[in-house]
Amino acid sequence: MLGKKSVLDSLATRRLALVAESDMNRAQIAHEWEALKQEGVRLINPMRRAGRYISTGAKAVGALLALKKVWSQSHDADGKRNWMATLLQTARIGISLWPAFRSRAR
Repeated sequence: MLGKKSVLDSLATRRLALVAESDMNRAQIAHEWEALKQEGVRLINPMRRAGRYISTGAKAVGALLALKKVWSQSHDADGKRNWMATLLQTARIGISLWPAFRSRAR
């Protein structure tokens, strides 16, 4: 019986060591996961900022191309520029683009 108790004690000790090692591994994985999340945030934020700049630039280029089209097509039959039509078309373009350029902080 004495030998059997010794084997059980060694098994219980081994089990406790494995449980402690498992807890330590769990804590290490949690720490590494937090570090990975922070690194992801550090990498994603500049890309989001660049995306906003590119998006605003694309909207500005679109607005300029629309204004160029209005400017080139606002002539009467006799070749004179119709300023009233140009202003109205420009205002229409400005109103349609306003939601794209207003602040997103709301």
